[in-house]
Amino acid sequence: MTRASYHNHTVFSDGAETPADFLRQAVAQGIEILGFSDHYYREGPGAETAPEWALQPRLDDAYFQNVAEVAAAAPIEVRVGLEFDWLEGSAAWYAKPAADPRLDYAIGSVHFVGRQSIDTDRAFWGGLSADELNATHRRYWEAVRDMAESRLFDIAGHLDLCKKFAFYPTEDLTAPIRDALDAIKAADMVVELNTSGWAKDCRECYPSEAILRACFRREIPVTVSADAHRACFACANFPRAYDLLARVGYRRLARFRGRERFFEPLEP
Repeated sequence: MTRASYHNHTVFSDGAETPADFLRQAVAQGIEILGFSDHYYREGPGAETAPEWALQPRLDDAYFQNVAEVAAAAPIEVRVGLEFDWLEGSAAWYAKPAADPRLDYAIGSVHFVGRQSIDTDRAFWGGLSADELNATHRRYWEAVRDMAESRLFDIAGHLDLCKKFAFYPTEDLTAPIRDALDAIKAADMVVELNTSGWAKDCRECYPSEAILRACFRREIPVTVSADAHRACFACANFPRAYDLLARVGYRRLARFRGRERFFEPLEP
């Protein structure tokens, strides 16, 4: 089994290293397929700016060109992707960039409920009433469903990110989670086991083992990613992730090339 890491961020968004610097460290870690997936965030069609943590519109072409140059000289396989930050209604202006023929894959991720970021400020969660907290979790899963129903993306990024700061709902969210997973299945998407959650307040990968089991029952494919913003974390906790997936019942991992999906046996 080749070691593949697809969800990684560089200086083109909120990462700490250039693609070339990232590659050099990834090779030293034994990564054989390295993917870049910088944040793609647009408030609306024709937006000329993006937040400082996202790929700036003026740098779209430079991003693809830089990664292509790195790939041409790389001793391992290099893939280019983007992590699209889903916003309500964004299918209308994400459809074209998500279909860019230069992409090997597109990740659809929910970081916002409305226009409120849910993963940057612990104080936001601490200031919510019980009803508001439950509503935020519910709206998160509804946004995941909408993202999947757009059918624009290949990978569903860090499912259950809303648990990051360990503020958990007190109501049963079985129905919205079920609807979101059913939409992911219907869209033929892959779910990533994102290892970064093990280093957050929740101390649990994204998604939880229970949700991974629900994905397995639906025969939703999986891949393993680290969501690395520094190259030293590009395959953090991968052995732990492989063991968990094997325990759940998975026997293969999804891979991507040229917007085509293929599989390799999972070998914990």
